[in-house]
Amino acid sequence: MAAIPIAAPAQNYMFETGTTLLAKCRNKAPEYGLACTAYIVGAVDGIKKDVFIGRAKPNCWPAQLNAEDVKRIVLAYLTRYPDQRQAPASVLVSVALNEQYPCEK
Repeated sequence: MAAIPIAAPAQNYMFETGTTLLAKCRNKAPEYGLACTAYIVGAVDGIKKDVFIGRAKPNCWPAQLNAEDVKRIVLAYLTRYPDQRQAPASVLVSVALNEQYPCEK
């Protein structure tokens, strides 16, 4: 009888952190700049999708966001709060935009 493979325990992988995203965005090579912008835009699209389908709370971001403006906001946040950089980059994109565009209370 053949051995039945046993699945390894599930692990949480974080592909991009604030630290790795900031390093990518600061790299002067054009492909890194594109990867930085693409990551941030993808994170924003994912967050907006989650809001749209009701998986996330609504935010107060502008309906139309310019990729370079969002990149500037995220990089400013990562620079201002180095202690946050170990967190998942997608979370930090959301936090940076929520700080920039807070909902009126």
